[in-house]
Amino acid sequence: MAREWYTLHSPEAAKLCLDPDYARVLSALMLRPWAAGPLAAHLGLPLNAAHHRVRRLLRAGLVVEDHLEARRGRPIRHYRAVADALLIPYALTPLGSLEELVGLHSAGVQAHLNRALVRAAMELVRDEGEIGLRLFREGDLVVADITPRAGDFDYAELQGPGAPALFVTLDRLLLTRADAKALQRDLSELLTRYQGRGGPDPYLLRLDLTPDLPGGD
Repeated sequence: MAREWYTLHSPEAAKLCLDPDYARVLSALMLRPWAAGPLAAHLGLPLNAAHHRVRRLLRAGLVVEDHLEARRGRPIRHYRAVADALLIPYALTPLGSLEELVGLHSAGVQAHLNRALVRAAMELVRDEGEIGLRLFREGDLVVADITPRAGDFDYAELQGPGAPALFVTLDRLLLTRADAKALQRDLSELLTRYQGRGGPDPYLLRLDLTPDLPGGD
C-alpha cells in the first residue's frame, strides 16, 4: 500500500519514538485525535503524566493541535500525531548497533507474545510446581525448552483437538539456498491464505527465517 511517509529530522523526536512511554501516547494519537483527559483514561495514565508526554511530543514536532472543543470556561484542546506514517532514520537514534534497533522493535512484541503464550498454556498445567526448564540432548545438539508438566510433556500433545492452538518452535535446518527460498515462499503463501479468513478470536503469529551465523553462535 502506497503511503506518504513523514521523515523525522530531530534526534529528540527519534529518541521519543523509541521510548515506550512516549511511543504509547504517540501511537494513540496516530489513530485519532484525543484530548488529554480521555487519552489518559484510555492509556491508564495519570492526567499530569499524559499532559507532560503530549506537551513534550508537541515540542518535538511529533504532535500538533487538531482542534479546540468549545465549552464554558477554557476550551478543550485535542491533539493528533503529525502524520500516520513516520520514518525514523537509524542515524538519528542513540542506538549503538543495528542489532539494538532490531531488538528494540521486537522487544515489545515479544513481551506481549510471552504474556499471551503463558496465559494460553496454563490450561496444560496440572500443578504449577511442575513448570520448569528442560535441557536435553537431541542428536548432536543440546536443546532447551519450557514444560508445563515436568518430564512427561510432549509437544505433540498440542496437536490434539482439545489442546490450545499453540505452536512454538526453534529449529536449526540444514538446507540448500533453493530449499530455503522455497520454504520462504511456502510460509508466505500459508500466511496469506489464513490472513484472508475472518474469525471471532484474535491469534498472534510470529515467523522468523534467517541464515544462521557461522558456527551457530
